Amino acid sequence: MKKLLSTLFLGLLFVGSAYAENITIKCVDEKRSTEKNREVSIILNFDEGGDWIIFNGRSKEFSGREDHGLGMQTTSIEITRDKISYFNSIESMDTYMQVIVNRFDGSMYQYGKLKGEKYNFNYMCEKSERKF
Repeated sequence: MKKLLSTLFLGLLFVGSAYAENITIKCVDEKRSTEKNREVSIILNFDEGGDWIIFNGRSKEFSGREDHGLGMQTTSIEITRDKISYFNSIESMDTYMQVIVNRFDGSMYQYGKLKGEKYNFNYMCEKSERKF
């Protein structure tokens, strides 16, 4: 009986992660895509409340504050029914980036400051299917 209960408990414990879904969206800056090839690939994790995000195949970004050798880096990720919000800043470099994706119309707005210059871009995003 104990074995049956422990098997049932472990089965229920792991069943939630069986349905975890990672979604890839591809966003293109339509104005600049032909001249500067401005494409952004974003992988979102909807498991555990969407606690990480990947931009253009780089490493996973997690919410929190951490010292990466360049100074304190602050990252905030919020995935709601309406939007996806991502904020990243490195205090010592006076650098930040904010990305907001509207989940209803697929528009993405990215702005920030890099190497002392402010920038902003508008993209249109769509869900990208896996190739394999």
